[in-house]
Amino acid sequence: MPKRVPGRGRPHKGNRVPMMSRVSPAVADAVRDKAEELDLSYSDVIANILATHFGHPPVATPQADDQMKLTA
Repeated sequence: MPKRVPGRGRPHKGNRVPMMSRVSPAVADAVRDKAEELDLSYSDVIANILATHFGHPPVATPQADDQMKLTA
C-alpha cells in the first residue's frame, strides 16, 4: 500500500470502474453492518466482497487507529 503523506489525502486505491446494482433490503443491511464494523465505505465493502469472490486481493483495508475518522 502506498505511504500516506500528511496533507495529501487518502492513498490511491488503483484503477477502479464505477458499477451499480440493486440489492434486497436484507443484503443492504448486511453491507451497512459490515461497513460499520470495519470502518469502511459501503463501496469498499462491496468491492472487497467481489474481489475475494473472483480471487483478487481486497481493494481496501480498515483504517489504522492513528488515521482520522470521517465524521458527520
